[in-house]
Amino acid sequence: MNGAPHPRAAAGALAAAIVVVGAVAVAGRNGHTGTANPPPLTAAVAPVEPAEPPAPSPRRPAGPPGAYRLRIKGQYQWTSYYCEPASASMSLATFGIKVDQNTLARKMRTRRVGGTQGDDAADVLEHYIHTRHYSDTVVTDVAGHPKALMSKIVYDVGTLHRAPVLQVYMERLPWNGGRGYGRRAAHAIVAYGYRRSNGTITVYDPWRPTGGTHTLSVKALAKTLQPAGGMHYIERY
Repeated sequence: MNGAPHPRAAAGALAAAIVVVGAVAVAGRNGHTGTANPPPLTAAVAPVEPAEPPAPSPRRPAGPPGAYRLRIKGQYQWTSYYCEPASASMSLATFGIKVDQNTLARKMRTRRVGGTQGDDAADVLEHYIHTRHYSDTVVTDVAGHPKALMSKIVYDVGTLHRAPVLQVYMERLPWNGGRGYGRRAAHAIVAYGYRRSNGTITVYDPWRPTGGTHTLSVKALAKTLQPAGGMHYIERY
């Protein structure tokens, strides 16, 4: 024998070679080398962004305190008919405006007989405070109405920190006891404190014999107010 391969052996070897080439071809189609079954690809994971903090829940604006009292320098009226100028002077002082009683009496056309008219007082107060973005209005919905009166005093004193002038009947004030001043004697005082839980108002009465600081129920105070204009209501605009 000359060493030539047997025809059957040659055919087997050729078949084996075809199988190997097929395996390599399969591997080539899958994009890998060295294996016909590549490992599965690992999926890319996107980075997790930190969550935004929740928006804070809206808060209601703080309302006026349940009780408040302004610091004022009390004044007694310089004459028997200066109740409005005295009260107006105390009210304006809470705005940082210093005006004496004589100046206010002259501008308000205060007279020995008849005193001061409410509209004249309102006009003068308005003149002093309007450049600071406040207004003074004589209101008629507080006489005999404790809730309305308390609401307005809480706003003026507790929110604005201003002392409004109140127009009352002198003989109806509890500390006067209805004596000695006639019937429906017009008078002016200032409110400068309150306590809502007790339903009380603190006022300063400029009438020297019985005045000064007094605290009384809002119900009692509402009964003393003049119905044609019981309060110089202060508002900010």
